[in-house]
Amino acid sequence: MAEQSLGSVVSLRTDVESISNLAVPTTQGIVSRDFFDAVFDQSQPMYMVRPDGTVIYVNSGYTDLFDHGTAVSAKDKIFPSLKSDHLEIVSRIAKSKKVEIRQVSLETGSGTEFFLSRHFPIFDNSDNFIAICGTFINSTRQVNAETKLRLEKRRFLDITRAASDWIWETDSDGSITYVSDRVVQAVGLPPLLLKGKQLTKLGSFSKDSNGASKAESAIAKHIPFRSIPMTIEGTDGKSKIFNLSGVPVFNEKGRFVGYRGTSDDITARLEAEHEASSSRADLEKAIAEITHKNLQLEMTAKKSVAAARAKDEFLATMSHELRTPLNAIIGFAEVMGMETFGPLTGKYKEYAGDILNSGRHLLSLIEDILDIARIESDKIPMDIVKTSLKEIVEDAIILIQKHANDKNLDIEATKIDQDFDLKVDPTRCLQIIVNLMGNAVKFTPLDGSIGIDTKIQGDDILLTIWDTGPGIAHSEQERIFEAFKQAHNGIYSRGEDGVGLGLTLSLKLARLMGGDITVESDLGKGARFTVKLPLML
Repeated sequence: MAEQSLGSVVSLRTDVESISNLAVPTTQGIVSRDFFDAVFDQSQPMYMVRPDGTVIYVNSGYTDLFDHGTAVSAKDKIFPSLKSDHLEIVSRIAKSKKVEIRQVSLETGSGTEFFLSRHFPIFDNSDNFIAICGTFINSTRQVNAETKLRLEKRRFLDITRAASDWIWETDSDGSITYVSDRVVQAVGLPPLLLKGKQLTKLGSFSKDSNGASKAESAIAKHIPFRSIPMTIEGTDGKSKIFNLSGVPVFNEKGRFVGYRGTSDDITARLEAEHEASSSRADLEKAIAEITHKNLQLEMTAKKSVAAARAKDEFLATMSHELRTPLNAIIGFAEVMGMETFGPLTGKYKEYAGDILNSGRHLLSLIEDILDIARIESDKIPMDIVKTSLKEIVEDAIILIQKHANDKNLDIEATKIDQDFDLKVDPTRCLQIIVNLMGNAVKFTPLDGSIGIDTKIQGDDILLTIWDTGPGIAHSEQERIFEAFKQAHNGIYSRGEDGVGLGLTLSLKLARLMGGDITVESDLGKGARFTVKLPLML
């Protein structure tokens, strides 16, 4: 045990009389002090005391080592006590009569020095316990070498632990002679149970295509091997895979004495690689499926483009082929109704009126179909300008007034007093309002009424067209905006003219101008269609 903070110790010297009882007999019966000084001053530091602690002798080496230059001169013949911790050792040896060996460290002018101290009892020829002696041998070089060796060993172990999970050694027969403690985490067994076991029996090395193990082949030839997978089954029944690397060891005579090596757990890495491989395979499969679907989509898109082109060509042809005869039918019906070429009998005049109304209805239907087709193909033109709402409503009233008068409907509430400037296409805006007012007139019973309410909401105006008709069920309110769909058991029953394109076209036109159309209705309480249109700010 190292001794710290050594105090000042005075010079420990003795006279000839104090050691005469321990001296070897001579011709004079006494060994002189000069003889002790001559023998022991040149040796390692030492002291000699009686069992009760009385100093018999100390040499100059002890004085110089523990006195730090403050000791009293030897010529003063003073017999002081030993250093306190040395006296404790003396006290123990006085009782036990056994040798004590201790490592001592001292701070000197040259730095920290180490001494190996040996404290032992002395007996005379009759085995009487007569004294205790202590010697100090400078072991600084040895201690420093051992310290350096420990540091190097620790550095080696740290590097090995960082580079691998556990390390191992075998003898020339392949039996394990050493394995590091971390093997417990790897295989679940302590090193003690693995010593003496064959390395190749820990698990099974991977085989090559020929069924041979590169590691076992290398061990047989006493050559290095590196990163050879070995599957080891732990005590929990689970298998782990380790990369084993080893180098052969030869003694100074070149004789093979065994192997040293490392082991690295690669189980998690292999599982991750397997998962990555599976994910990559799944990804490649998904990419192949997406590529196939993209090809199908491209083919579908080409077919859609061809269908759209065919539809456009059909609509263009129908626009010409249908309008021309319809315009002729309408024109001839008007001439017949005016009896330009002579009077008609009552029945024929009625037929001429039916032909005129049917032709106009059919022409309106064709125009609606063409407009929807243009909207869906983004080919409908929009001329957004500043437009008077009051003028639009007045024009719409003129167009629906005759039909309203025929049903004796009150349309006074459709007039608006305050004018607003709209940011719309005037033709399309008129088309929307005429469609909504026309529906209100069409589906409101005799002697009913329709009207218009306006409300500003932010940068838009809400124009609500209401009626006193039978109303629309909640379940039907979304369907009425779909093409060719009409509500049943409500105002849009099949008992009225139309094929269900007016609201569809109106909604699409309103949204193209930045607006919208909504409906509020209950059965038996009429309907309120609100069209939102942007204001010109």
